[in-house]
Amino acid sequence: MQESTTRIRIGDFAAACGVTPRTIRFYEERGLLPLQDRKEQVTRSYSAELVNRVERIQQLQSLLGWSLEDIRQVLVLEDQVATLRQQYYDAESIHDRQHVLQKAIDLTAEQLTRVKQRMTGLMNLQCDLEDKLVRYQTLRDNVESSSTMKDGADE
Repeated sequence: MQESTTRIRIGDFAAACGVTPRTIRFYEERGLLPLQDRKEQVTRSYSAELVNRVERIQQLQSLLGWSLEDIRQVLVLEDQVATLRQQYYDAESIHDRQHVLQKAIDLTAEQLTRVKQRMTGLMNLQCDLEDKLVRYQTLRDNVESSSTMKDGADE
């Protein structure tokens, strides 16, 4: 199934994605988006799939705070799963489909492990911040009560 593409200027594509042309070029340089061959033309070929990909990059950055390298790795895994999906439908035997499914399971498990590791790190950070908050509030309350006691003794 081939996604239809439209030839448009990078600025128009970037605007459709809610980013700048510089961001699109940066994503291309970092391997997050495929490099677009302009062939001496002003316009490039972009698909709705690429708009979705830019939105996915933005989502992973804002929601999870992932680095671009982490995001690139996630996108590579997602691309591999998409390829496996097509291989599954093209497979002629049950054995071939089982093999493809096992690869998809392995890739998805790898991705889930990465997400769980991130979540564990975030949960640890949350616990540390909650502990600090309680300590600071306790210190503040102690300072306030000792200040009140001192003020009362001065009278």
